[in-house]
Amino acid sequence: MGIVQRHAAIAALPTMPTFAAPSLTARFQRVAWGSLIGGIVLAVGLANRAIAQTPAPPTGMPAEEAMLQLLIDIPSSYGNDLGFFEEADENWPIVSQDSVSLFQATLPSVWWSRDSLPTLWRVSNDTIIRVAGYRLVRGWTAFYSQTAAAPVIDVQVDPQYWNRFNDFQQFAVLRQLGTAGMNYGHHVRIYNSIDLAGIHACDFSNIPGINDRPSQEVPTAQLLDVNCEAAIGSFVNYEIPNFGDDLFAPP
Repeated sequence: MGIVQRHAAIAALPTMPTFAAPSLTARFQRVAWGSLIGGIVLAVGLANRAIAQTPAPPTGMPAEEAMLQLLIDIPSSYGNDLGFFEEADENWPIVSQDSVSLFQATLPSVWWSRDSLPTLWRVSNDTIIRVAGYRLVRGWTAFYSQTAAAPVIDVQVDPQYWNRFNDFQQFAVLRQLGTAGMNYGHHVRIYNSIDLAGIHACDFSNIPGINDRPSQEVPTAQLLDVNCEAAIGSFVNYEIPNFGDDLFAPP
């Protein structure tokens, strides 16, 4: 499996907020449970550049890439936008870290993936910090998006730890959580407090009936040829509007 190359079109936006190109992206193919990335393309240093605000995906765009762009705009219970409960399909359960059952595991679950994250991290100033998964991950919410017509898991991380990781460490966390979501047929988004910081999207179109079985684990054999795309970075840049010199002028 070779290198997959992808180039994002860059353009300036006059409106607020703007959507920024992610600082690290990769496309890969699922080859086995917990497998490594087969092909990867890195785009580093684009976090402060803006791209057009997620219009309808162009014809011929890979399904996983189109889904990633679509997920940027979809409301979250962790974001500062409104409309999450209108977005979530009422016919599907909304599952969070607080959803428990006395009789069986509550799915989808991120517990195992969270607790198996590394605990020792070498951060930017070359010091080693100890961050257990339960400290990094504040919680998660799984729901069915009516706009994307697909199930999504939103994971909220703690900024005091997430912001100390470099791009590759953040991507490793996204990759592990994304793999956990993929096993249940879910796309995964990471929220750094209230800011969208990572997306892991896959093309599940070849898996029959995946939208008919909420929160059920997908057989491994059906995931072998699933293509995915992942990106971390600042997806939204908030620009302070210019109110002019008279905003605080005395009456």
